[in-house]
Amino acid sequence: MIIKRKIKKKENTIYYEMPSSDDYSFQIDSKCIFSLRKSKIRLEILKVLKKYYPNSLYIAEIARIAGVNITQVIGALRGINNKQYRPEYSLLSLGLAYEISSGNRKLYKISPKGIF
Repeated sequence: MIIKRKIKKKENTIYYEMPSSDDYSFQIDSKCIFSLRKSKIRLEILKVLKKYYPNSLYIAEIARIAGVNITQVIGALRGINNKQYRPEYSLLSLGLAYEISSGNRKLYKISPKGIF
């Protein structure tokens, strides 16, 4: 099934509108675009989460599938207080992914905003 998207630009925000049958409308701001263009690892992790949607994945699974270090996955998802992985540019803080707690384990899943 091919989904066509209309793109409307307004200042620094890009609006993605789905056809009326799906009734979804999301805002992807310039901060999200900047974050994904700045880090190839964030983009790769988002692709992995999208590929396995609607399933949730552990950090170790994401690292194995993406072929990156676990520390890099944690930095991209949650953020680490260093120059490369700032918490304000993490996938969780931008609303592109969800964290699901299952006891003392944490699973990660792409959000509807992250799918687009």
